Amino acid sequence: MDRRTFFKTLGAAAIPAAATVPFLNTARAQDGGRVKITDVKVMRVRMGSHVMPLVKIETDAGVYGIGECHHDITGLGAKDAVLNGFKQILVGQDPLDIERLWRQMMFRVSYLGGNGGIGVHAVTGTEVALWDLVGKLLKQPVRKILAGGAYSNKVRAYWTFQPRNMMDKASCREWVDYIRGSVQKWTAAKPFRQLRRPGGEALNMSLSRAEINSNVRGFANIREAAGDDFEIIVHCHWEFDFPAALAFAKALEPIKPWWIEDPMPVGYVDTWKRLAAESPVPILCGENLYTRHDFLPFITQGAVDMISIDISMAGGLLEAKRIADLANVYYLPITTHNVMGPVATIASANCAATMHDFAGHETMDFKTGSRAGEGDLIVYDPEIIQDGYIQLSDKPGLGLDINKDVAMKHMLEGETWWG
Repeated sequence: MDRRTFFKTLGAAAIPAAATVPFLNTARAQDGGRVKITDVKVMRVRMGSHVMPLVKIETDAGVYGIGECHHDITGLGAKDAVLNGFKQILVGQDPLDIERLWRQMMFRVSYLGGNGGIGVHAVTGTEVALWDLVGKLLKQPVRKILAGGAYSNKVRAYWTFQPRNMMDKASCREWVDYIRGSVQKWTAAKPFRQLRRPGGEALNMSLSRAEINSNVRGFANIREAAGDDFEIIVHCHWEFDFPAALAFAKALEPIKPWWIEDPMPVGYVDTWKRLAAESPVPILCGENLYTRHDFLPFITQGAVDMISIDISMAGGLLEAKRIADLANVYYLPITTHNVMGPVATIASANCAATMHDFAGHETMDFKTGSRAGEGDLIVYDPEIIQDGYIQLSDKPGLGLDINKDVAMKHMLEGETWWG
């Protein structure tokens, strides 16, 4: 027996009988580089006013991955980029080559308006589908295969919502009672600031003393109802000038907010450094930033105390992990912005579980209110949010699938099941 025949015989003998199961054969084929992408599909689902462009990547092994793109108004922008920009890049390729495929997609969207906006939303959702696919091929949850594995199997959640009337103490107590009685039992929340600025919020960057005082009263009412152990985030929308942002931050000091979010417009200028240096409460930004290049000056120039990555749009799970690692070099805590549906939420939380010094993950209430029922879009064994945490599945990939009956019921006009 020659050397080659000997090792082939030895290798065959080492393969257990279970390897004849088709799914394990898929994994073996992948080891040999024989699994290839055969198709890329997109369908748009709308629940309430919220549009979710869903991506599916299929292979010749019968295994597929699912992702969700960050929304635009109709979802057509992301769908167009995926089907007409990325499909030709992906079909015929090895799905394990995520980094190479990501760079090719990012290069493609550089022709569509630069490295931001809807093009990068489409890249991110497609990259998520690749990670879901690869996790299934390797029989591991995404968080276990993403850049070194996970720190945790669940991720602390915060709820973006507020009492019906922050100025009414009874309304604040009612809101806290709902949280404590819910399955989710959030331990942190991000209420909206309450503003009535002359000329409209988009046209007036200043805050009057009366507006500051009323907001402080409202957040103080929430603090009184929720207690000291409940984290309160002050939700701004990149809207104030420097004097207003600093005055607001100083007035909020007695409330001890977890952070004040995006108080000034998103572009980096040195004024952000002044705000972070003079504010008595932590300053955070990031929800409108793309890739590590946008985050770089905020992190390296000491312009924020914390960063927030919208993992569903920032450039992909691996790019979000790179941003977090950069922030970690500067000892900055990480949070996530997330206003998307359950697929993107689970994908984002899998990524967050791999981040050192991760603080909190934004969530919606998929059980009541305007986002009620969105959780039914996916087949997922754990509760999505329970006891203050996003629960992560131990199943391969993202551990989820699309509920066909729910998706069909909520498809936008002209859409078909993975059409």
